[in-house]
Amino acid sequence: MWSLVRQALVGSLAVWSVAAELTFVAEAVIEHDGTVVDVTSQLDFVKVPPRQRWQHRSPRRPNAPPGRGANTKRDTISYSGNWCGASQHSTTQDQIVSSFSYFTAPNLKLRPRIPQTQYAAAWVGIDGASCTQALFQAGVTTVVNANGGQSSNAWWQWYPEASFQIKGVPVKPGDWMSVNVTAINATTGRIVISNVQQGYSVTLNVSNGPRLCRVDTEWIVEDFYEGDTGQQVPFAWFDDLWFVDAAAKTVKGKSIGINGAAMVQLQNENGTLVCKAEKYDNANFVAIAG
Repeated sequence: MWSLVRQALVGSLAVWSVAAELTFVAEAVIEHDGTVVDVTSQLDFVKVPPRQRWQHRSPRRPNAPPGRGANTKRDTISYSGNWCGASQHSTTQDQIVSSFSYFTAPNLKLRPRIPQTQYAAAWVGIDGASCTQALFQAGVTTVVNANGGQSSNAWWQWYPEASFQIKGVPVKPGDWMSVNVTAINATTGRIVISNVQQGYSVTLNVSNGPRLCRVDTEWIVEDFYEGDTGQQVPFAWFDDLWFVDAAAKTVKGKSIGINGAAMVQLQNENGTLVCKAEKYDNANFVAIAG
């Protein structure tokens, strides 16, 4: 299944500097259909006002039965107004170093009886749950307009700083993506985001970020809040969205999967479940539009 994954090659550098002295470097020589293509000159990062962090409700069943998998640690179910997926936790004694998953760029359809245009985002991140002071994340957002037309874009963010759309790396709804987010230390990190079907990959080295706790990791579909308006975007219906080979690594070399994670269900303002996360095993789960 993953024969489509191609090796990203380190190439030319594009250095950027933003507010609060957050800095990052983009490296991009990309293999595309077997040919090495230097697209650094095509890369552009469009600054977007910071997305608001999530606020989740208390778990409903702290002792919910575990899904399939060898780990006997029990999962929990919690509810959120904007997250749907899996939220895992480590400790300050064994902090999280990296988090990874394959997933598909959201493939959307319009929901009836809500405003058009509509959105959904999928991402991988470190912190942002029990650690509310920062969130280091990267993913893909898809938008569907009133006529059913869609467009997708890759992005990254070190919350509470602004997020950045990554222009020049093509993404289509339904493309298989991979994201690897690494916290080298509390304020330095690396993101590798790849379109494994089209053979594009970008590596971002980030410095002077807001201080991470490195105790949370998430694999999430989000109905996000726009940073400039503070309003939540209309949440589209989407094809089942699998997170595959999801795993995090800790300082001590421990591998953390889905077992024991909080499986986060998304409810709208009326209490209606609009996305549910169902675990398959310790490395795979599916987000299903409700």
